[in-house]
Amino acid sequence: MINAFAALVLIAMMPGQAVVTETTPIKAPQAIIQMISASPSEDVVFGPEVPEVLPDPTVQDVLLSVCVEKGYGEDCAMTLLGMLWNESTNVSTAIGDYGAARGYFQIHYKLHKISIACAEELVCSATWSLNYLEQNSYPRYVSYAVQCHNSCNFPNGYAARAIRNGKRLWETPLAIAQNDPIALSVT
Repeated sequence: MINAFAALVLIAMMPGQAVVTETTPIKAPQAIIQMISASPSEDVVFGPEVPEVLPDPTVQDVLLSVCVEKGYGEDCAMTLLGMLWNESTNVSTAIGDYGAARGYFQIHYKLHKISIACAEELVCSATWSLNYLEQNSYPRYVSYAVQCHNSCNFPNGYAARAIRNGKRLWETPLAIAQNDPIALSVT
């Protein structure tokens, strides 16, 4: 189309040559005419309605949901994210402490009487971890509560590293890779 227009312009520029052009109106498809003439309150439908596909939740989405359900916000979710990263680097089936610790948060499942399935499921293990933090004075003493997840009164830098990792990773969406589907409560 553009090449034809350029040729037409070149011919028109040649001296002594008359240029005759013919224009044909282009009829717009009815859907476009409806869209242009539709009032703002009218919906224009071009074809079958396509259902909206929601993206899978990220680790951050799940942790925030767990925290919000308990009345906390983003700081809580960042703290859990940092703990998760310290413990398993987001591997649901991580095994540590010679088989005694399992899952995202490396929970000693026999000691704390939780199932391996719970330790390896993000919502369940995050809820358990948040409850454990609360038992250790969270949110009043965040660092102490976080440290207690890894052994209270043992100055190994665990809490500072968890809090730093949570802030560092918050804006990097982490995918959830686990056997069970994610079930977020809807309230």
